[in-house]
Amino acid sequence: MGLDSVGDLALNIILTKLGPKETAKVSCVSKRFKDLASEESLWSLFCLQDLDLSAPLDHHGNPLRSFKATYKLWREAFCMYPWSLVKRVKSCWDRLKSWLTTNFPEVKATLGRGASEGENLNTDAAACLLGLIGGYCFYDHLVNVYLLPLHEVILETREIVRHLDLPNGSQFIVVAASSSNIGKFFFLNCSDGQLYVGTQNLLTIGEMIPCVPQTLISPVHDFNIDQQQDAMLLWLEEHGHRLHNGMIKLRDEGNIKSISLFPEESPLCSTAVTNGVKVRASAIFVPEAVDLSRKYLFAYSIRMSLPPEGCIISGMRFSSCQLHLRHWVISADDTVVSNVNAEAVIGKFPLLLPGEKEFVYESCTPLRSPTGSVEGSFTFVPGRLIDPKGMPFEAEVARFPLQLPDYIF
Repeated sequence: MGLDSVGDLALNIILTKLGPKETAKVSCVSKRFKDLASEESLWSLFCLQDLDLSAPLDHHGNPLRSFKATYKLWREAFCMYPWSLVKRVKSCWDRLKSWLTTNFPEVKATLGRGASEGENLNTDAAACLLGLIGGYCFYDHLVNVYLLPLHEVILETREIVRHLDLPNGSQFIVVAASSSNIGKFFFLNCSDGQLYVGTQNLLTIGEMIPCVPQTLISPVHDFNIDQQQDAMLLWLEEHGHRLHNGMIKLRDEGNIKSISLFPEESPLCSTAVTNGVKVRASAIFVPEAVDLSRKYLFAYSIRMSLPPEGCIISGMRFSSCQLHLRHWVISADDTVVSNVNAEAVIGKFPLLLPGEKEFVYESCTPLRSPTGSVEGSFTFVPGRLIDPKGMPFEAEVARFPLQLPDYIF
């Protein structure tokens, strides 16, 4: 039986299985195959499968006349890259935009029309912490990282890189920075594909820390490798994964929103409940404040709250409790390096009320080692400190890790 006897529907199914590249070849066989290979439904499927496009749009978001023209233009626009890499980059960027659309549309509005365009933050936006990567705050140290748009990449690279003492042959460009006045900069090394973040010794001795495990990187200019990927792509994919699985979340303090990099899920975030008092705690590595020869700095976030039923001690219900004392045990490499007993937290004595929003405070601790932990307890008084309704009790702060992560943000 020849192909002439095979119906159009069956041939259409065969073409969908062949894929775009082979379909283009089949179109050269005859006029019938050319017509079949030009069907919009076929290229609509290919655009959906490869690029997650449900409408014919170019890579700038402009509408096109057909799905076949769309697929052709995308292939031509990115012909200098492996197609598998193009599909992956688009998927990563779409995933980030999807999360922002649902959770943080203010940041979505700052994005350029493509991943290479970064974020266009004006002065007001920067003050509102509209960074795609996010950050943290402790004491007067405020960091909120955004991707630089292309014009800022050029300006920052010219301004910073020429002052650094970098190895010969290295090709660094600045790709992300903090929108606050804290000097936190991320550098992509175009020669080896690694992403670096500067330490506090960046401008004096050019000290940087790699942000992604080197073993995962396969340079995008090496077409002999099936899985080309530089650290920037891996870094953004990991960030998107953390956003979507709830490991990091949006923080809303008053009218100011930001993406908080403090982990929200186990095992990096610990949770303990004592007499109704819930304490969640986690830490993050602070690379821009690190001196690799002397110290590592970790910021930690403590969140405490009461459930709607309030504080319950030995069957007795209390409508509030107030923090009085704290006890911290800080360890490095399983050796206790600090044992702290003191009043309050950052000078505050939070009063917990049933069902109210978590009280959050952040602080930091330096370590001589890249690995450690914090644990301890809070002493609460039922009622209020000026009007106690019962005996003080200790609420556990379960151990949470201080560790140099595989991915540094």
